[in-house]
Amino acid sequence: MKGKANLSGALALLLVLAAAGALFLAGLGDIPLTDRDEGEYAAAVAAMRTSGDWLVPTLNGRLYLEKPILVYWAMAGSQALVGDNEIGARLPSALAAFAMVLVVGLLAWRTGRRASLGAMAAAALAFCPLFVLVGRACLTDALLSLWTTLAIMAVFLALEGEDGEGRGWWLVAWAALGLGFLTKGPVAPAVVLPSAALYALIQGRFFYALRSARWLWGILIFLVINLPWYGLVWWKLGDQFIDAFFISQNLRRFSETLLGHGGGLVYYLPVLLVGAFPFAAIALPELGRALFQNPKAQREMDPMSRLHLLAAVSFLVVLVVFSLAATKQINYILPALPFLAMLAACQMGRLALGRAHGRLAWPVFWVALWVSGGILVVALAAVPAALPLFWDKILGSIRFDSSEYALPMRAPMIVWWPLLAALVAGAGMYLASWAARRERVAMIPWSLGVGAALTCAVVFLGLFPQAAGVMQQPAKELAQEVRRRAGEQAQVVTYGLWKPSLIYYTGRNLPRYKVEQGAGLAKELSAAKPVYVFSRMRLEDKLIQTTGFRVLTSREGYLLGGNQAALAQWKGEAPPPVKAEPPAQAAPPAAPAPKAKEGGKPDPKAPDGQTPPAKDTPAPKAKETL
Repeated sequence: MKGKANLSGALALLLVLAAAGALFLAGLGDIPLTDRDEGEYAAAVAAMRTSGDWLVPTLNGRLYLEKPILVYWAMAGSQALVGDNEIGARLPSALAAFAMVLVVGLLAWRTGRRASLGAMAAAALAFCPLFVLVGRACLTDALLSLWTTLAIMAVFLALEGEDGEGRGWWLVAWAALGLGFLTKGPVAPAVVLPSAALYALIQGRFFYALRSARWLWGILIFLVINLPWYGLVWWKLGDQFIDAFFISQNLRRFSETLLGHGGGLVYYLPVLLVGAFPFAAIALPELGRALFQNPKAQREMDPMSRLHLLAAVSFLVVLVVFSLAATKQINYILPALPFLAMLAACQMGRLALGRAHGRLAWPVFWVALWVSGGILVVALAAVPAALPLFWDKILGSIRFDSSEYALPMRAPMIVWWPLLAALVAGAGMYLASWAARRERVAMIPWSLGVGAALTCAVVFLGLFPQAAGVMQQPAKELAQEVRRRAGEQAQVVTYGLWKPSLIYYTGRNLPRYKVEQGAGLAKELSAAKPVYVFSRMRLEDKLIQTTGFRVLTSREGYLLGGNQAALAQWKGEAPPPVKAEPPAQAAPPAAPAPKAKEGGKPDPKAPDGQTPPAKDTPAPKAKETL
């Protein structure tokens, strides 16, 4: 019987892995790069490819030191294999997400000696909506989460094994920690070290861990991975690198709210409850069970119970670390999800065996499930009616200069996909409730798991592409058209719109004009060469009053304009006026002219020794641009 159960569990794990692979890879290039993060990373990789500088990332002609180099190298390698496109940009994240699903599933199977536990752990991670969202985006978080998960789980295996077997796992943990540091800097040790230390302390093995951690080899591995890049960049940039990366992007993100991404201490609780639906609700009883056992019982646990204690400790460490940070975004909490999946798998395993755990745990599970599921279902079902009703307020909330999206004046008709997603999610909860009422507890995890998988498929393969067709596809199409029609001498700028994906899709740096810099834009438009302007339809009336501005075309909420030369080039009435430019540029008196064209009075400190984005218009400072 046990052999048959393991065979069916192994088949279930294979099915989950196949579904996860399809969910992460299907339609990966159907949605244009989103802003601002995806656009920035893709544009930075394109700049490295163009310049041949694979050491220091730049964006729009400026240093871009937000993250270490590994994610850029991974994206560049991926695009070299599959093409310079959205699939190539997102593939490293998708593969990292799939690898996490595989690691979590295999570890649960190995430790619990039940293949069905591995299938449940893999499903709880693979079909978590927030995990799928980040796993299908070219961000650093999926890659970081892979390394932190590997490091913490390698520590667990090192402590579980005998001295000979455990020694190798310590080296795996050090290597994963080093790769995490090369992916997102100090965030990796901030997550891994407290998790491992606290778990070892609770298990009464803290000093054993200190003695056996192979510090000499581990530190050597860590330095071999990180010292070449960090050392070379510091040697090249000096204190500028320390200030931009370690102080601005790490210390300031922890102590200050950057770019408006803030939130209170409980910010991530609703994010997890809804973003990890339904598995956050399933994991709650096991979280309490793992944490509130007496110390003696914790030290006498079986391997699977110890794994769930590690998962509970690591989940809480990640939650506390990112909750204490002042800057918050929903993707930051991703390293917590593999451990939440382990907790959910244990509770799902109990349910699959027909065991409802605990008088308190049972009602807590159902309350959490219906609260989180209710919020999700109502939000999805309300989309068709809420968009037309609140569209004017949504438009009014958009800030011209800092917002990345230009929305159409009329609300889009997005009806069937959100309704279908709400129906599928609701059906999964209903089936779970039906099974509970008829005391068929074993059906509950499968009802919720299948419902979650189908919900993710509908949302990410149906709803998101439709929404992107309104928010992002029009800008991509305009940018590609400009790239095709505009000559090398043409200038392309943005006005009242900061959208880094345009840098990637146009294949050039884009000087940025804010709304109050209309005079500078007018000077730009007075040039003899074609000048194209990306803006938004809500600024059309203001732009028409700008001297030299001509409307070329528009799509949804995006407006493309330019000067008379751009209009002629756009219509194909005349070739690009390339021949008229060299004499003006070559004449000695005209050399300082671009410096004088300081449209909109940008900050004179902006150049800071870097190559400006364009010849005629100085770029804003990096803080303003990014």
